[in-house]
Amino acid sequence: MRLPDYLRVNGLRWTLRRAGEKAADRVFRRWDREWRRTGADRIPAGPEPDAGLISLLIPVYNTDPAMLQALLASLSAQRYPHWEACVCLAGDRPETADVLDRAAAADPRIRVRRARENAGIAGNTNACLSMAGGAWAVLCDHDDLLPPSALWEVAETIAAGDADVIYTDEDKITADGRLHTDVHRKPDFCPDTLRSMNYVCHLLAARRGLMERIGGERPAFDGSQDHDLILRLSEETDRIRHIPSVCYHWRTVGSSMSHQRLDRCLDAAARAVTEHMARIGWPGEALPENGVLRLRYDLRPLTAAALVIGRDPERTAHCADALRAVLPEGTPVRTEVTDSRFAAMNRMAAGAEEDLLLFVDEACEGFGPGFLGELAMYAQRPDVGAVTPMLTDRRGRIAHAGFTSSPALGLRCRDEGLPARAGGPQRLNHVSHNVGAVSPACFLVRRAAWIPLDEGYRTAFGLADACLRMSRSGLRHVFTPHARAVCADCPDALLPGRARDAEDLRRFRLAWPDWRDPCLNLALTDT
Repeated sequence: MRLPDYLRVNGLRWTLRRAGEKAADRVFRRWDREWRRTGADRIPAGPEPDAGLISLLIPVYNTDPAMLQALLASLSAQRYPHWEACVCLAGDRPETADVLDRAAAADPRIRVRRARENAGIAGNTNACLSMAGGAWAVLCDHDDLLPPSALWEVAETIAAGDADVIYTDEDKITADGRLHTDVHRKPDFCPDTLRSMNYVCHLLAARRGLMERIGGERPAFDGSQDHDLILRLSEETDRIRHIPSVCYHWRTVGSSMSHQRLDRCLDAAARAVTEHMARIGWPGEALPENGVLRLRYDLRPLTAAALVIGRDPERTAHCADALRAVLPEGTPVRTEVTDSRFAAMNRMAAGAEEDLLLFVDEACEGFGPGFLGELAMYAQRPDVGAVTPMLTDRRGRIAHAGFTSSPALGLRCRDEGLPARAGGPQRLNHVSHNVGAVSPACFLVRRAAWIPLDEGYRTAFGLADACLRMSRSGLRHVFTPHARAVCADCPDALLPGRARDAEDLRRFRLAWPDWRDPCLNLALTDT
């Protein structure tokens, strides 16, 4: 995205902050130093995993010879020796061909096929797939690098026997290969996040038979062909495993498709996601919007009720009136004034007959038009538990965008205090995505998915506990930034800053001693 567009979308404060972070990353080499200290020479422990032959699919088109040579050298340095490089050479640059010819002569694991014509990224990758003899195929760009332990770590996951698709964390390297930047610590598989963006990206491995069965990559989606591929793979299997380790170095080269033709890539991604939504039975449309994807599912006919809970009759009535102004005509708004939030929520849920229940704290106001419909798009799905809007304070800063949860963290509000316009890390605050838990201040849930709350809690830990129980039963929770409200004074529901109720935190940790938030990378967990 061009700087003026980025500034318009994210605002001045976040743009300056991100520019400072990126400058610091390059000047002070923070991630580069950490990588070289902890990751560059990582030696896998234990016996060699029994994973068989792994085939790397490497389409090549007039690659810079030095970059291609660096990639091949990184393959030769792999700790796991049972691999083959299936290379489709579709360009006409003699120096590139010379590098491949010398490498293939020196190492029989490097196999090269010359294409009669350039079939594009997807077509050339499929040509590589047709050469593969391994049970697993790994996508690899022609100018990137793999650290020495990469295939070993993939092989360990293959040998465990419970995966059909594997992906890893990654970082970027500068064009000259000297500096590591922008480490991407990814969550475990999060389907709503994937629909909004291809966060999986590199390194991606899949069973070769599965990749062949779905037809490999599709040339019509060049530019976002990998996004289309992982979406279709996810329709065939839920055995998608994440390795929370940097196993891929993505070279930042200005000639890459994502740099040169961002609009084309985004358009291809939108078409891929729209088709995917229809195939999984939840049709709608994905549209490019401000450099990301905006999803709109078709709404099915469902009834809904708003349930407002407060301690002050006047504030509760004010919140109810604010809701009536934006909810579809005829939507019932019920209120209860009480000092026992979770007991009231249980009573109101038990007495409701509507399909969707919108719980709102009296402190909420400033609901935007289409508020309920945006939340309902996700809550209507049987695989979704709770859905949360973006809650801000009166200064337009994020007060709630979903919780991350773990025994070490307890609960933490994602990106608390950032300007609401700011995209945040990986631009997640601009797209709908999965979160570990949500706040009782404002959320929508299907009545059929409701789990009675533990009334022993006094703060937001009570709903987080219910969210984790829903997750354990297979449901996922969703944040959408396209529904917003102001919630300026509700600390027990938002848990601002480091404020914690000691008894609630103890209770939560006892209930979930081994909980691992699938939406939170372990490397980002406080210890």
